[in-house]
Amino acid sequence: MRTTVVVFLTLVASLHADAQTADAGKAAFREIYREMVEIDSSATTGSCTKVVRAAETRLLAAGYTADDVHVVIPEGKPDDGNLVARIHAPGAKKKGVLLLAHIDVVAAKRADWQRDPFKLIEEDGFFHGRGAADDKAMAAVFLDLMIRLKGERGFKPKRDLILALTCGEETSNRVNGVDYLLQNRRELIDAAFAINEGAGGLLSSDGSKHLVLQVQAGEKIHQVFSLEVTNKGGHSSRPERDNAIYRLARATLSIEELSFPIEITPVVREYFRVTGPTLGGEIGDAMSAVAKKPDDEAALTTLRNDPGYNALLHTTCVATQVEAGHAPNALPQRATTTLSCRVMQGTTPEQVKDTLEKAIADDQVKVEIVRRRNGSNPPELTDEVMKPVRAAAAKLWPGVPVAPSMTAGATDGRFLMSAGIPTYGMSGMFAVPGENNAHGLDEKIRVTSLYEGRDFLERIVRAYVK
Repeated sequence: MRTTVVVFLTLVASLHADAQTADAGKAAFREIYREMVEIDSSATTGSCTKVVRAAETRLLAAGYTADDVHVVIPEGKPDDGNLVARIHAPGAKKKGVLLLAHIDVVAAKRADWQRDPFKLIEEDGFFHGRGAADDKAMAAVFLDLMIRLKGERGFKPKRDLILALTCGEETSNRVNGVDYLLQNRRELIDAAFAINEGAGGLLSSDGSKHLVLQVQAGEKIHQVFSLEVTNKGGHSSRPERDNAIYRLARATLSIEELSFPIEITPVVREYFRVTGPTLGGEIGDAMSAVAKKPDDEAALTTLRNDPGYNALLHTTCVATQVEAGHAPNALPQRATTTLSCRVMQGTTPEQVKDTLEKAIADDQVKVEIVRRRNGSNPPELTDEVMKPVRAAAAKLWPGVPVAPSMTAGATDGRFLMSAGIPTYGMSGMFAVPGENNAHGLDEKIRVTSLYEGRDFLERIVRAYVK
């Protein structure tokens, strides 16, 4: 009996010690996350370099050497810094795995927000702050994991593990860190494949149920176009029928009515097949119907009425900026609309331009390609990548299906994919659609989702390098 009691007490003490260690690790992670969110890294008022310098300090303190950690700052852009860190696997026979997260954020004005956007606030089950979801959640998870693995006795990876914290993902007026590294220091981030942002998980509308874990395997390409009308103008006291603003307005309204052809990709079709039965309701039924018959018009109409799912069906173009006139007492000599187009993979900018011109049907409206971005093919969902994902999902969320997805937005994965590095978007961070409000006011992420994502990402990363 005495032996049994001793064993029991030893077990209790061990479990208590493990719990204390876990709590300490969670607190350390939260501090990394807090520091990242509270450093303004927007293009207008902040600095990516401050974020990566803080990360560099933590990595060096954890035992990394100067040869393991590289801060790369593009010439002439002192605030656009990037960081690459590596855990080496001596004698590795395979290329490494890249953990990618961007640390720049969209600008946030304090006057517009309910809370200080650059203060991490935990409230009502959510973390609030600019970048709390996009993308400092994954950045903090990856940095925390690299620190813990470096100090873990017995951790001997069979392939290198690479962390890249990069700038310039959110805005075009910064140097894109991934593109810059590929062009100038590819050896730092060259890898067999990469894990990136782009997909999380779908929660029920009340947030109580995990429905589907998503793995991004493809993304639309962001192309920017302009519509421009010019004429001779004149004095506003003598209005003319040929007014540049009116002509541009008619052209812009024709884009509102434009619907590009439906293109149900294999990834989207599989996503609908898996997600439809789980989601249920009118939307879920429509997904299932389109998965069976991609030209089911009634089901497509239902999906078109939802902005999120409509974006998965075809190329979209939307007016985002208008500029016109030069004086309040003069007829406009120039009027311009900017269009943000999210283009399906395999569609060229010239094809989009041609569709826009046909929809406008006015040769006095000039359509121009303002920003051209090259597309890429979706990565193959190999067993090497997906087996650890399914295993982690089964452990953390039993019975929750795993579905491939395509993001309607754009990520830095496009640069890696074009460079021959397959890139997969997965965070394991679940949300009700739209609730994070990334890029918008009062960005937030569920506290439980962040910690679940941390657990999920650690599990798959360990599996990839073991």
